[in-house]
Amino acid sequence: MKFGVLGPLRVCRESGAEVVLRSRHQRTVLAALLVGAGQVVTVDRLVEALWGERPPASYASNLQTYVSRLRERLPGATIEHSGDGYLLRVDPADVDVLVFRREVALARAAMAAGDPATAAGRFRRGLQQWRGRPLADLSVPILEPELARWELERVGVQEECADADLAAGTDLTTVLADLHRVVAEHPLRERPYAQMMVALCRAGRRADALAVYRQARNLLVTELGIEPGPELRRLHEAILRGEELPRPGPVPAGAPFPVCQLPPAVPGFVGRADSIAQIERLVEAGDGTVPVVAVSGQPGVGKTALVVTVAHRLRDRFPDGQLFVHLAGASAAPRDPGAVLADLLRGLGVPGGAVPRNLTALAAAYRARLADRRVLVVLDDAATAAQVRPLLPGTPGSAVLATSRRRLSDLIDARHVPVEPLADDETRELLAHVVGAERVAGEPGPAARIGVACGNLPLAVRIAGTRLATRALPLAVLADRLDDERRRLDELAAGDQQVRASLALSVRALSPAAREAFALLGSLGPVSFAGWAVAELLDRPDPERVLDELVEANLLEVACPAGGAEPRYRLHDLLRVYAEELAVAGDGAGPEETDRTPGRAERSPGPTTVDRRAALRRLVTAAAALVGTAARRLPRTLTWARPDEPVGPWRSRTGTASLDADPLGWLGTELDFLVSLIGRAEGCGAERAAIALAERLAPFSWVQGHWTELERGQRLAGRAAERIGDERALARTEFLGGVLRLARGDLAGAAERLGRGRARFTRLGDRHGLACLLSDLAVLYDYQNRAEDAARTAARAITLFREEGDARSVRCWPPRSSPRRTGAWASSTRRWRWTRRRWPRPASWEHRRS
Repeated sequence: MKFGVLGPLRVCRESGAEVVLRSRHQRTVLAALLVGAGQVVTVDRLVEALWGERPPASYASNLQTYVSRLRERLPGATIEHSGDGYLLRVDPADVDVLVFRREVALARAAMAAGDPATAAGRFRRGLQQWRGRPLADLSVPILEPELARWELERVGVQEECADADLAAGTDLTTVLADLHRVVAEHPLRERPYAQMMVALCRAGRRADALAVYRQARNLLVTELGIEPGPELRRLHEAILRGEELPRPGPVPAGAPFPVCQLPPAVPGFVGRADSIAQIERLVEAGDGTVPVVAVSGQPGVGKTALVVTVAHRLRDRFPDGQLFVHLAGASAAPRDPGAVLADLLRGLGVPGGAVPRNLTALAAAYRARLADRRVLVVLDDAATAAQVRPLLPGTPGSAVLATSRRRLSDLIDARHVPVEPLADDETRELLAHVVGAERVAGEPGPAARIGVACGNLPLAVRIAGTRLATRALPLAVLADRLDDERRRLDELAAGDQQVRASLALSVRALSPAAREAFALLGSLGPVSFAGWAVAELLDRPDPERVLDELVEANLLEVACPAGGAEPRYRLHDLLRVYAEELAVAGDGAGPEETDRTPGRAERSPGPTTVDRRAALRRLVTAAAALVGTAARRLPRTLTWARPDEPVGPWRSRTGTASLDADPLGWLGTELDFLVSLIGRAEGCGAERAAIALAERLAPFSWVQGHWTELERGQRLAGRAAERIGDERALARTEFLGGVLRLARGDLAGAAERLGRGRARFTRLGDRHGLACLLSDLAVLYDYQNRAEDAARTAARAITLFREEGDARSVRCWPPRSSPRRTGAWASSTRRWRWTRRRWPRPASWEHRRS
């Protein structure tokens, strides 16, 4: 059977009888299969061809019915079900578009062999396959881009045919008639005008040739506002001077080299000396292979600027040229490698009609074009390794630099270069380049604050500098605005350059689970955290896959401490601010409402269902349980009498190897995170868990000398206690506050805090807590040289400890026969007091008399 798509859809039997397909759906399916003849056409593509974006619920069975009926109507055609689509097997000689391509290929071969007459005949036989606009009797939107490409291909072949006719000496009347048709159909293409001018001059019609030039120029100036191109202008000048005319024709195969497609180097590029040297060293270390260097980093860190700078430095080492391709990996629709290869081949001088169609053939043609040449290929913003692999040259001499927001770990043979934020001095230098060195030198403090708020990211620094330069803002004003994290991302926007939009692109590419995890992690604040915290926050015992995805996307920094400790993670400051925006949106107004906020159209990359309050409650509760477990596993020392009872009803769903092996080391590693977590409990309903967490951290913090962390934790616990009205927790924070002031020599402050704590313990009837406080109050009296008060208070503490069954605390005191008023007694009291700190029992402990 014969099939025609270069015009209205046509199906004929071998005898010449036409087969009529009256069903529009059958004709659409056949058209889609013929356009993809020789390739599998996916079910999704066929469904979209039939019904667009609104397929019926029974689309699968309907499609099978149409294919089955086509097989019945076309017994000479084979339609196979292959994989996830259908394949139409036909002889290339039976489909007009395949015949057209075959003839064109033979014609080009004849031209290359110096036989223009044969080439002209082949071109004409190919063009005779055309009967009008492809599939003129069907309207299938999904096929329109391919059909439009076919029509452009036809015009190019018509121009090539005219070149062959002129070279072969074909009758000029025929050539001019063909060119008049081409010009009438495509009046803005310059090449047919040039060919017509050559044909008219050869026919002795120079005046007509000049008139053709005037016609082309008037049309281009009127319609497009541009002058004719260099080829037409040269022909015009040659005709005016009476010179021999050059023959217009296709660009010779070797002409595109050398080619340079690099964008201009970034002005004000600073730092990165080590990275530049490393990349240059890796590019030179080919050793008979094509070196591939993958440069990765978080959004806005300056990957493209770094690679473009290196590419310009390396131009002399790649004399055949430098190719640059933006792969749009961070967008919603990364570029297809096949389309990229087609663009590259056309840029390398391959005529449009000779560009292959499938990916394998495109990659082969691309590598053949670069064979034995020295070309640097820069692939910017790659999405995946699969997008990069087809674009790699095949022979030594060339090299590839690829940038990506992801780490491209599956690009196994590549050499990976991570890009970090700028150093502080480099940030100041970049800001000075944008704003002016004098302004930065005049306000060094605000300049440093701007750099810190920007996280030393070049994109953010450039945007901040642009705002300063264009709005004449003092540096201190912008620094104050950036200090407010709630409006920081709003300030870091200048026109279409927005930090928030850049971050949103990376977050949008995450899986739903990773996107929600990213939003929740922003709630942890500017501290590092371990995997157990992520497990509790996400309420899943195996967060490794989500963490790996965030690390791979360069949205999460990872550090592996020495000694084989568990890895810790941290969000860059701007990423953390954006993540917290997403968490607030998911926890409150929702992304739809947030997106309507002026200037924040890029805040939400997609719907989130995070419940930040519940996640933080879960995490604080688990942290209190883990700290209690670690506290019970510490060795008994003279400085902390550890209770034997469980520390409360909370239990963690995860365990940590380091906690089991080294509880003291685990507490030291997690201390900053745990203290910050006490503050994060505010507003999420985890006040009691936060108070318990602070109580369980206190003995460790005191013993290890972390007094600043102890004071901060107790202050936060006191605020939580005030919110829920926990009098005992307030009494305890007053007591510990007094102890800390006593340790730092603030006797007046210690007296005030201990006095308030004593009143609260007395009012609550907490005898053991009062005993602990009185023992420290005795030390305070001793420091104030009030020996009688010290002795009386210490005796009262001993009595209370005995009544409460705390024999351990009683045994720490000197015998009653000791001379209490002597310096020896005071010395022993101090020594005991600073080496045997007693703590009130938490409310959850069940008191046991020994």
